[in-house]
Amino acid sequence: MEEKATTPYPECTENDIVLVCESETEYGKPILYQGTTITNALKDYYSFTTNREKVDVLKWIVAQPNFTELKRLSMSDNKIFTLYTNQYDEILKTKTGEIPNNLQIAQKFVGNGYDVFLLSNPNATKSADFIIRQKNRLFYVEGKTSSGGSSLVHRFEKGAEQADRIAINFIGKPKFKPFLAEIISSFEKNENLKELYLFKKSRLISITRKLVNSKICFDVIFKLWNRQK
Repeated sequence: MEEKATTPYPECTENDIVLVCESETEYGKPILYQGTTITNALKDYYSFTTNREKVDVLKWIVAQPNFTELKRLSMSDNKIFTLYTNQYDEILKTKTGEIPNNLQIAQKFVGNGYDVFLLSNPNATKSADFIIRQKNRLFYVEGKTSSGGSSLVHRFEKGAEQADRIAINFIGKPKFKPFLAEIISSFEKNENLKELYLFKKSRLISITRKLVNSKICFDVIFKLWNRQK
């Protein structure tokens, strides 16, 4: 049986680039961004218990009209959207130093067929880094960068406090067996963790809880990790 929405965030329909809510209620009608508005929506996200409620919040957030395309890192089919386009444009315009970690991860998601909405962290409110969208499905994702090794479990644990999906951008070459042990341990220690997105260079590897709990876990992840393309 389909869950009935019980939140002030009505269902939305896709219209061009962003999702536009049809209802004229406070949460249904896209309004200009105010710091407390998205902050309160994120607080609601963490307080809700059903997936339907949480998805309604994500739909409402990405419908806000102050999200604009970050054209310097977007592609023709998939885009990056942010509330602070000018700020990021200034960083990218200088062409000095490395692109900030969250932009590197966002760019890799775009290269793998996702639209990305960069989230701010207003007033130090609990928040993940991204909402990603693919084929009208929305996911709430925390981003981390790691060189592997002993810091990996800690990063998974910190990420799981923010979202049930974590993206890890690897900048090193972790040894496979210890690395796999860290992944399995992370799912065991964090019951809410549903999926890991692992970026090996530009390639995206998805590790789900279902896969980790299967008997073929080692073989499948080994093949995915060592595949060249």
